[in-house]
Amino acid sequence: MFAEVTKADFTFGEPTNLGPIVNSSASDGTPSISADGLELYFLSLRPGGLGAGDIWVTTRATIEDPWGTPVNLGPPVNSSSWELCPYISRDGLTLYFASLRPGGYGRDDLYVATRATKEDDWSNAVNLGPVVNSSAHDFGTCLSADDLELYFHAWERPGGHGELDLWVTRRETINDDWGQPVNLGPTVNSSASEGYPSISTDGLTLFFSDHPVNATYRPGGYGGTDIWMTTRATKSDPWGRPVNLGPTINSSSNEDSPSISVDGSTLYFESGQPGVAHTWDVSQVRILPVVDFNGDGTVDDADMNIMVDNWHTDEPACDIGPTPFGDGIVDVQDLLVLTEYLTEEKVDVEGDIAAIEDVMNQFAVACNTGDLELYMSLCADDIVKMGPDAPATFGKEELRANEEPLFDNFTLEMVLYPEETQVDGDMGFTRGTFTLSITPKAGGEPIYMDGKALTICKRQADGSWKISRDCYNSNVPPAQ
Repeated sequence: MFAEVTKADFTFGEPTNLGPIVNSSASDGTPSISADGLELYFLSLRPGGLGAGDIWVTTRATIEDPWGTPVNLGPPVNSSSWELCPYISRDGLTLYFASLRPGGYGRDDLYVATRATKEDDWSNAVNLGPVVNSSAHDFGTCLSADDLELYFHAWERPGGHGELDLWVTRRETINDDWGQPVNLGPTVNSSASEGYPSISTDGLTLFFSDHPVNATYRPGGYGGTDIWMTTRATKSDPWGRPVNLGPTINSSSNEDSPSISVDGSTLYFESGQPGVAHTWDVSQVRILPVVDFNGDGTVDDADMNIMVDNWHTDEPACDIGPTPFGDGIVDVQDLLVLTEYLTEEKVDVEGDIAAIEDVMNQFAVACNTGDLELYMSLCADDIVKMGPDAPATFGKEELRANEEPLFDNFTLEMVLYPEETQVDGDMGFTRGTFTLSITPKAGGEPIYMDGKALTICKRQADGSWKISRDCYNSNVPPAQ
């Protein structure tokens, strides 16, 4: 099966664990974030529950506040059996979940509980009935913004394409019964496993994970369970071929059970170690629009002009609002998002200094390990190297030709002693001292030198830093 990594016009921040207040020493997962971002429902196997696995909720006063101590939902939502995969509706008054409690139509069934207000207790849970539930395992729900589509996954339900498949049931109005579930088909579902759906507010992006029970992982992943996404142009169009969210989120471990926030800015998910039971934690990652349309490293009038040139078109690069996924047209919603980045200073001097220092650390590692490819990857295309008693080298091709015999025939041992690093816009420098020993691989006495160094780094179009100018002297007098 062909697999792609998402190349959408948004990027991900650094995933973060929600920490020890939310997560426990047991397994915590299958999160569902409320529309206002103030309630997070999830499955936990921690002590204090009513059954093997219970649904808990953590709350906070504002989205800027930390999450509070989780509270068990108690009966009648939780029972002496398993309750898992909660989904909280956008009004916060309806809770869908799966349960293994007696009285269902299969091993796992879908249930719903309601409450009159957010301050009221949950009602008795109601089974969604034999049209939605089957004799197989049905769980893992999410609801469209209009409450008319209910997505879920089923294990070995007849009519599927693999072990776990994604399904959807629909209704005409919120007062109608749910209709016969429809499999999302072979474009989305594979012969492996697809489950734990989460749909965006506009109904055009569906996140899911390839969570096998007994089968293999979906091909094209990064090792364990991965999170994927599929999109469609309109709600009446079919879902497209899924793409993997890539290595920022997915790893050789397990990333599972996505839950996208209403504004599309944050993806909650569970993460854990492959093959190890009861090690799941709830994590989150920010989703950020790509607003540097021309890739010059600066969000400025040039990017504004690009948006204006694509006004009222469906150009995906400029369709960045009201959520990072866009809404199919370049309009005022996208302009509002771009303006935030135009008017907001987003200079991370400390981060840039740390990035430059990391480049220099990697430079020393490349020398000490004889890794010429790493050495070259740290240099900008316009690199100029100026050392003592030797002509300067210009550009990567000339630098490689000059350095290759050194790496091939000598063992280097370099220690850098940085004294100052500063950044100004897209340029930065670091200065300090160094020691270096050069030992022939064929045998012989090493050559020792020490000196002062000044290295200028330049920010690249992708935001990374590379060495542009490298100047150093030697305190050891040249041989006579």
